[in-house]
Amino acid sequence: MLVLLLLSVLGSTHTAVALSSNHSLPPGVTLSGNIRELDGEEFEYIVVGAGAAGAPVAARLALAGASVLLVEAGGDPDPTSWVPAAFLSLYGSDMDYQYETISNNVSCLSLLNRACQASRGKCLGGSTTTNYMMYVRGNRHDYDAMNITGWSWKHMEPYFLRYEGLQDLNLLPPSSIPYHNTTGTMKIEFFKQSNDPWHSKLINGYEALNFPRNPDVNGVSQIGVSRIIGYTYNNERMSTARGYLGRDDVKRKLKVAKYTRCTGVIIDDDNVTRGITVVHGPSNATLRLYASREVILSAGALVTPQLLMLSGIGPADHLNEMGIPVRVDLPVGNNMKDHALVSVFIKVEDKLNLLKGILNTAEKNSSLASILLTRGGSIGVTDVVSFVNTLCYDFDKRQLTGNSSACELPTTQYFHLYADKGMIAIRGPEIKIRMGLDDSVINQLSEINKKYAVITVSTIVLQPKSSGTVRLASVDPFQPPAIFPNYLSDDRDVEEIVRGIRITEQLTQTPTFKAAGASLMRLELKGCPSSSQDSAAYWRCYARHLTYSTFHSVGTSALGRVLDARLRVLGVARLRVADAGALPRLPRGNTAAAVIALGERLADFLLDDNIN
Repeated sequence: MLVLLLLSVLGSTHTAVALSSNHSLPPGVTLSGNIRELDGEEFEYIVVGAGAAGAPVAARLALAGASVLLVEAGGDPDPTSWVPAAFLSLYGSDMDYQYETISNNVSCLSLLNRACQASRGKCLGGSTTTNYMMYVRGNRHDYDAMNITGWSWKHMEPYFLRYEGLQDLNLLPPSSIPYHNTTGTMKIEFFKQSNDPWHSKLINGYEALNFPRNPDVNGVSQIGVSRIIGYTYNNERMSTARGYLGRDDVKRKLKVAKYTRCTGVIIDDDNVTRGITVVHGPSNATLRLYASREVILSAGALVTPQLLMLSGIGPADHLNEMGIPVRVDLPVGNNMKDHALVSVFIKVEDKLNLLKGILNTAEKNSSLASILLTRGGSIGVTDVVSFVNTLCYDFDKRQLTGNSSACELPTTQYFHLYADKGMIAIRGPEIKIRMGLDDSVINQLSEINKKYAVITVSTIVLQPKSSGTVRLASVDPFQPPAIFPNYLSDDRDVEEIVRGIRITEQLTQTPTFKAAGASLMRLELKGCPSSSQDSAAYWRCYARHLTYSTFHSVGTSALGRVLDARLRVLGVARLRVADAGALPRLPRGNTAAAVIALGERLADFLLDDNIN
């Protein structure tokens, strides 16, 4: 990818300034408060976290005339984040918390410390500023299956439509019209068309396996191979910082406290929430801020449970162990689900020698900014996405079948990356830092990449059976939580991955791939049997080594377990949660779409409750 290599070779931070983003974000406010008298500023609402749900909640409340403070631990995004093609360079950057997790010794085995990392955005827009920008709502069945009154698809669909500002409805079939809106604040569109020939070759390969070409995964059906719609507009990223906080009418009304870290919730003796404690600004001043109506925690599925537990809301045995008085005994931090993925690598002939052309372009063009702005809207082959129910794939006939209604419920999602010949060798040290892969894997990939281009096909388990936990590692709020994702602890997830890899194996044998001399790379991994001796056993072992997170954690403060149907924390008044942790189950797709809709919905709850 041209833009990504240029950012890597020339450096992203200083060149990004040349982009001079047109996104005017809200200025930060300076908070005051007399610490000695414990007398801080008061607002009607305080929202903690400016990410996928927090920005919508705060913006809608402010537009309704309420006094709102939005608290964000980070600051403005680096301008590089506006460039869609730079998405991979954001992981491990200053905008990423990149939390460490605890190994379960059956997954992520070829990553550093045998544990996956947990990326989370640290800036306005949160992870919507650092993610892959894919707009996938999930399957309608996912919402009906929550079995929570008021949270079925018919209840959620209006909120997806409210915020959606689709620019490309004319490129979709007439059947898609009822499923979309063109006027919402979050403008979305197809990524800029890639010039990479593998963009069409991937689609042709899947079609050879009888995958239908699906023009709209958010429309009539989710199954098939698609060119995905993204959170981009005019070839730039559309984060919630841009879509909500960058609005002029919001900036006039909303107060935003940047570089302000929430350290706990203030709850009185009657279990009524009064405000929050924070550390604010370069002086690290500790303040108490008060909310006359409600506090909304939108710090994410990893940090919101940490704040709840620090405030005495969580599993009683754990809180007692940490010496924290128990206010409400709730299963906070339990049942964490995440989309685990496993990447396999296909070597193909690189007849175009794209890397040479990239380097020539970089040498001849004196303006990196012009390259970024003209080419940065494409994300290469990554906007080619497939959804499939692997149980509906006939391995003998080498084709996808659709002989039951269950086949409309995907179990696996594929996404793709393309590395030109020589790219991995150049970016090896960066890949190690950003992706956490150990030297053995990087060295093997680099060696093959000297002669071949490499296509990465990542298999994502959409409805994992494995679950993990979030707990306190310390009573110090500045210490990260103890995150135990527990990927692949249930063997059924491994079997789903192996079925997905077997489909990828047959993808390499389709005419389009054969013509490019494609073959699946079988890496040597410590403790794994030879693939020639037992292919199934090899891929099971491979899956446990090359596990990675999609950073889609949900369920840690879930509806029906920790929250009531209006997102109120059970047993505590005037405290709500709006982030991915509130989702009791994973949607079949990227979680950002559902979390933004959840934020929109909570704004309605708050306004309705106060009217009544």
